Amino acid sequence: MIIRNEFPILERSTESHAVINPQASGETFPRLCVIAFFEEAIAAVIQKHESRKIGTYPSEMKEFNVYQLKYYGTELCIVQAVVASGSMMADWLYGKGVEIILCCGGCGVLDAIPAGDVILPVRALRDEGASYKYLAASRFIELQAWPIKAIKKVLEQHKIRYIECTTWSTDGFYRETREMIEYRKAEGCKVVEMECATVAAVAQYRNKGFGQVLYSGDMLSGSEPYNDRGWYCNFSAREKLLWIAMEALRYCEHMEEP
Repeated sequence: MIIRNEFPILERSTESHAVINPQASGETFPRLCVIAFFEEAIAAVIQKHESRKIGTYPSEMKEFNVYQLKYYGTELCIVQAVVASGSMMADWLYGKGVEIILCCGGCGVLDAIPAGDVILPVRALRDEGASYKYLAASRFIELQAWPIKAIKKVLEQHKIRYIECTTWSTDGFYRETREMIEYRKAEGCKVVEMECATVAAVAQYRNKGFGQVLYSGDMLSGSEPYNDRGWYCNFSAREKLLWIAMEALRYCEHMEEP
């Protein structure tokens, strides 16, 4: 059945089988997966831990190789993320046998948050497009509690400061205007990124697990000119975030599945 709307972005089909479906052809992937935007941090991890390439995400841009590794006894896989294309990669990974995805990346901040701080989204404002093809329209999507619990366990055990908050997921990168930033802040958003709402919707539609952990990057708030704060060169924050995600997956392995 087609759910119709005046605006096409809010229309969706309730038919479960699509023309193109994510299918588990070839080797089945491990249940636990990290998606990270940090190519250099991933390279260090696969070099440190015994790993092997088990697949390649289909893309015209480059080869996004999936690696299987044993992280202190826990079998997992890891792949570099595709920017602003979270639904396709997540659905593909779920189709290959992944049950739980933890995604780590950077985010812009809408408040005076120091660069490199750990951000834990618990809710995402759906200002993108793909999530509406998976779930009925709503302003926000709540992230699943049990992956959040696993991430929190790592952060609190290691006394890592973090900010639990609502994130603004948008694919309008160059339309983050001053007035829109203030509007989103008034709705409770503290950070902005491009994938969280989308992947959360895919996970919930497929009855899989998803959580996200971010680090604070560029500053979009205030009257001062935009400041990227060198967020893409914050290698220590990127390495720490990847470690947090892998540690949290070890806890996810023993938690209740979605």
